[in-house]
Amino acid sequence: MKAFFVASEALPYAKTGGLGDVTGSLPAALRTLGVDAFLILPLHRTIMALNLPMEQVMTGTLTMGGRALPYTVLRHQQTYFIAQNEFFERDGLYNTREGDYPDNWLRFAFFARAALETIIALGGADVIHVHDWQTALLPVYLRVLYPERREKTVLTIHNIAYQGLFSSEILPEIGLPSSVFTMQGLEFYGNVNYLKGGIVWADEVTTVSPKYAHEIQTDEYSFGLNGILATRRDHLSGILNGIDCTYWDPSTDQALPHQYSPSSIAGKAQDKASLLQETGLEAQPERPLFVMVSRLVAQKGVDLLLSAFDEMMSLPIMLMILGTGDADIEAALEARAAAHPGRFVLSSRFDEGLAHRMYAASDLFLMPSRFEPCGLSQMIALRYGSVPVVRRTGGLKDTVQDVHPKTGLGNGISFDDATPIDFLEAVRRAVRLYSDHDAFRRIQAIGMACDFSWQASARDYLALYHSMEVTS
Repeated sequence: MKAFFVASEALPYAKTGGLGDVTGSLPAALRTLGVDAFLILPLHRTIMALNLPMEQVMTGTLTMGGRALPYTVLRHQQTYFIAQNEFFERDGLYNTREGDYPDNWLRFAFFARAALETIIALGGADVIHVHDWQTALLPVYLRVLYPERREKTVLTIHNIAYQGLFSSEILPEIGLPSSVFTMQGLEFYGNVNYLKGGIVWADEVTTVSPKYAHEIQTDEYSFGLNGILATRRDHLSGILNGIDCTYWDPSTDQALPHQYSPSSIAGKAQDKASLLQETGLEAQPERPLFVMVSRLVAQKGVDLLLSAFDEMMSLPIMLMILGTGDADIEAALEARAAAHPGRFVLSSRFDEGLAHRMYAASDLFLMPSRFEPCGLSQMIALRYGSVPVVRRTGGLKDTVQDVHPKTGLGNGISFDDATPIDFLEAVRRAVRLYSDHDAFRRIQAIGMACDFSWQASARDYLALYHSMEVTS
């Protein structure tokens, strides 16, 4: 079986979030199951800077936006890159701090079409697996422009909140007929909706956890797409994401001052001491260290933390947050960090090495998300012996089992309502758990024993591919 993954980002080439983790790991996991899996990405500036050895595969030209747009296809190992400097040689993948690039409608329509033309030129595929709104037009182009082709398509929705909404006036500019602009097609309250197009025209639609597949069919979580999803219910499923357990492994992680494993965890305490010294947090290792590695946006529940902050800091805890996001949220956190030196540290940047050290050093990991399609951070935290404190939603509900009050079994702390009161009570429960050394160590051990590798998920995707009756 031959499969092409088409995505706007993927490790180790370019990443802004969980999408990059998934598209960087899943093709490799499928290869171990015998799938001939390839990846197609835009050649972003960050990828150019890697100076990877690449071979030129082909060139092409598409007419979009009223002009001819040439492109080159390059290959590095099993990844193909669409090189178009005007669109992709930019500092950010999707935006600047001022907002989204105004030509994203053209950039990603072009990428989806160029990726499709590349796959056809390379001899086609059994499955084309696209991800999120940036590539969701590919199934539309395939069925509208090449109805005779046999390729099957899968769209994975990593976060339905981001849909690619643009003016209806762009349709002729991106090479699609007006016939696709209907309530059962690309039309969405007068606009063009790229993600909706993928939902309608892809053969199968998946989300990144079973719980999220259910949630996006409700008014609360669908961001307006529950009606069209209802028409695809028989072709909608949730497959839990995994993590790369060779990359996220505290026993071999070179970013850590001290490696450790479930059977020999002493290095974790040493990593905590090292991080306290590195960041200027008080040298009080007996206090629980809570960390958060996240985009600083309301979706991630950072507003709950801000609302409960004073009560939180009245507890005997230390707190560290790594991430960037909403300017107002960053400013509010910076003010609180200034008011609590030695107790709370904010690092407003992306730093992969520091993220690894925080997972390793932390006792508890905060993810109070208002919604969370899957979440990888809680899986990584569990693997590193950091007990997650999460809101019971989406993939967090699928992966974190609340510590049972009678048996003491579970792998984390969870709460239901997205309110500061419920969040604060979860933090208090976590502090009480930490104070019981034996109970806390037992929960750590349960978490570190969880298997969130890609193998089970890859088998589920392979079964889905086969269910579409593709041929080798």
